[in-house]
Amino acid sequence: MREIRFHGRGGQGAVTAAQLLAIAAFHEGKQSQAFPRFGVERRGAPVESFIRISDDKINIRSGVYTPDIIVVLDSSLVEAEDVTNGLKPKGTIVINTTKSADELGIKNYEVFTVDATSIAMNIFRKPIVNTAILGAFAAATKLVSLDSINKAIEERFERSQKLIDINKQAVREAYEKCQK
Repeated sequence: MREIRFHGRGGQGAVTAAQLLAIAAFHEGKQSQAFPRFGVERRGAPVESFIRISDDKINIRSGVYTPDIIVVLDSSLVEAEDVTNGLKPKGTIVINTTKSADELGIKNYEVFTVDATSIAMNIFRKPIVNTAILGAFAAATKLVSLDSINKAIEERFERSQKLIDINKQAVREAYEKCQK
């Protein structure tokens, strides 16, 4: 089983990203669960979302305390809190930033970066980075495919072909621009 924790701010789409990732895993024949944890429900407040993906039935119903993978939708959270708390040794971090892992001060983990904010601003004209970060997640971890993420997007935005198309564009662009 792989456990993943998303860190974001209210309004960036961390909860939706977790849900889309769980649906993408399901499309690959895996078991999955996704759930959020947040305090004050307001735009900009820190938010965490959790995902479990497994080939076998998932019986755990608690929070994710020792994730294999961390996804950070807002790099300012690295300075505000310890986003690596509980991350397993040799864990993976996927982070939305223009900086390198060294510039962020993150060591001892496999770090992948992508400027998901610029991608989102160019495509959506808003800093909603959830689908872009999923493209980087797919490139970094190979845990789910782009096809499965795209199927999840089609289900989520089934009423709007335009939303489907631009979200798929964000996923593809972040996948291609993800760096180690």
